[in-house]
Amino acid sequence: MLVVPPALADTKSQLDEAKRELAAVQSQLNEAAARWQAAESRLEQTQDEVADAKARMEQIQASIDRIQERLQRRAVLAFQSGPASTIDLLLSSSSFAEFSDRLEFLGSMAQADSDLLVEQDVATEQLQRARADLLVLSERQAATAAELQAAAAAIQDRLAAVQARVSDLTAKYNAEQAAARQLQILGQTPVPGAPLQVCPVAGPNSFVDSFGWPRSGGRSHQGTDLIAASGTPVVAAHPGVVSRSSSSLGGIQAYVRAPSGTYTFYAHLSGYSSASGSVGAGTVIGYVGSTGNAGSVNHLHFEYHPGGGAAIDPYPYLLAVC
Repeated sequence: MLVVPPALADTKSQLDEAKRELAAVQSQLNEAAARWQAAESRLEQTQDEVADAKARMEQIQASIDRIQERLQRRAVLAFQSGPASTIDLLLSSSSFAEFSDRLEFLGSMAQADSDLLVEQDVATEQLQRARADLLVLSERQAATAAELQAAAAAIQDRLAAVQARVSDLTAKYNAEQAAARQLQILGQTPVPGAPLQVCPVAGPNSFVDSFGWPRSGGRSHQGTDLIAASGTPVVAAHPGVVSRSSSSLGGIQAYVRAPSGTYTFYAHLSGYSSASGSVGAGTVIGYVGSTGNAGSVNHLHFEYHPGGGAAIDPYPYLLAVC
C-alpha cells in the first residue's frame, strides 16, 4: 500500500479549510446581498413617498394659485368701487336689518379670506417640511444601499480570492495525487518524516557512494550520481519551494528548499517540468539528462544540505528511499 506523503495530507487539509472558508464567504455574500436588496426596496418606497408628496404639493399650489387669483379680483373690485365706510352702508341700506346683514357678510368674507390664507401658509409649510424629511430619508437610504453594495463587493472580491486559492490547492492536490500514484507504479515507497522522503529519480536507477571522490580542479564530489535513462522524471525528495538555475558545471539545475533552511540540489537535468513554487515530496521538477559537465552518461547529480549548510553524504538516505 502507498504511504500518503505528509505534503499530500497537508495540501488536502489546506484544501478542505479553503473550501470551508469559501462556503463561509458565500454565506456572508448572500446575507449582504439580502440586506442590499432590502435597502433598495426601502429606497424605492421612500422615492414613491417623495413623489406622492410632490403631487400633493402641486395640488396645494394649484389651490393657492386659485386663492390668489380670487384675492386679486377682489382687490381690483374694491379699488374700482372705492372704500365703503360704515356710514355709506348705513345710508345705502333700506333698513337696519339690511345694514346688519351687509356688515355680517363683509365680515364673514374677510374672515374666510384670512382663514384661507392661514390654511394655505400652514399647508405649504407642512408640505415643505415633509418634502425635506423625505429627501433626507431618501439620501440616507441611498447611502445605506451604497454601503451595503460596497460590502457585498468586498465580500465578492474575497470570494474570488478564496475561489482562486481553492483552484490552486485543487490543482496542487491533484498533481500530488498523480505523483503519489506514479511513485507507487514505479515501486517507490515514501518515507514520511525522513530527511529524504522519496527517491529523487522516479524510475530505474543505479548509484554508488561517490561522495568525496576527487574531481577536476582539486574539487571533491559533493553528492551522489544516480544513473538513469534520459528523460526519467526527477522529483522533489522532500517538500519545499523549487527554484531553477544553470551553470557550466551543473548545466540545467534545480533546488528544493524546505522552511527549515535544508535544501537539495539537482543537476545535469535535460529540462524542467511545469512545477513551480511550493512542491510536495514526489512532485516532478525536471528530467534526467547530461547537461553541464556530465559527459555522455545521463545521470542526476544529487546533493543534500541539512539546515542550509555544507553538503553531507546523501548515500545512506538514498538507500532508504531508492
